[in-house]
Amino acid sequence: MNAPQKPKAGSRDDADRYKALVEQLPVGVYRTTPDGLIIEANGVLARMLGYKKPRELFTCNVKDFYVRGEDRDRHLAKLTTKSTAFQEFELRRADGRKFWARDYCRGVKGPDGKIAHCDGILVDITEMKTAERRLELALRKVQMTNEKLANLSTLDHLTGLNNRRGFFSFGLQQMKIAKRLKSDNYLVFLDIDNLKEVNDAYGHAVGDLLLQGVGTILRGTLRESDVIGRIGGDEFAVLAMRSKGLGERSLLARIEAGVREFRIKQNPRLRLFVSMGAVRIDPQKYQQLDDFLAHADFLMYQEKRKKERQEQTS
Repeated sequence: MNAPQKPKAGSRDDADRYKALVEQLPVGVYRTTPDGLIIEANGVLARMLGYKKPRELFTCNVKDFYVRGEDRDRHLAKLTTKSTAFQEFELRRADGRKFWARDYCRGVKGPDGKIAHCDGILVDITEMKTAERRLELALRKVQMTNEKLANLSTLDHLTGLNNRRGFFSFGLQQMKIAKRLKSDNYLVFLDIDNLKEVNDAYGHAVGDLLLQGVGTILRGTLRESDVIGRIGGDEFAVLAMRSKGLGERSLLARIEAGVREFRIKQNPRLRLFVSMGAVRIDPQKYQQLDDFLAHADFLMYQEKRKKERQEQTS
């Protein structure tokens, strides 16, 4: 009995086996021309693009499936310099529904050195992209929550200024910047005069308006880069970096001008009075912000006592 002959390479049997193998693959397989004509496709690719049979794709152009045409242009540009290119992009099915795909493509060049056709496989990664998007949204929510918590921990809700913790945290950063710039800082300690008496006579709601008023004055008087905080019940602190035209006296004068002009609409006769103490800080000799704050507090206290003595003798 004669032994069966092996099929020659390139025979009909080889082609059938290749076609069967391609059809069994769980991914889309294609061959396209540079101008976008589909000349080979398997059943998975057809169904992926919204068709029943591969031959229905032969009348289509791949350009029509891209949601963003520049994705295809970018893909072909890569293949002019590289033999293979991997890319993710969004495609549109025949019924208009969109999906994400990852394309593993190989550019086959002809004798002239130009791309004759492109062979590749297409994988539907929509579920992966959806999971990534959900993860990104979840991470964004976590980030927003963390930012809100951070703001809550450093913010004084009544005045909108930094609280004591926020003032010291941002104040230390300001000191480091001043040290690099070799620039002095001014630390101002401010206290509202007779706030307890105002609360007793007019109520705490009016006292809160005075506190908010100080916050408004300081924000309107100082620069955005200056650190302002409400560090106690009726106590405020300012850390301002020295600049041209901004000296200690100039800084205090601007705050005092804002205080003089302040009025409460509901109680126009009620005046706001504050006492202040200021110290100059050389960041090169800086030790602890607490020490300078205590010194400014002492100077403020001396000013307050001076006012009280003047009121007693007048």
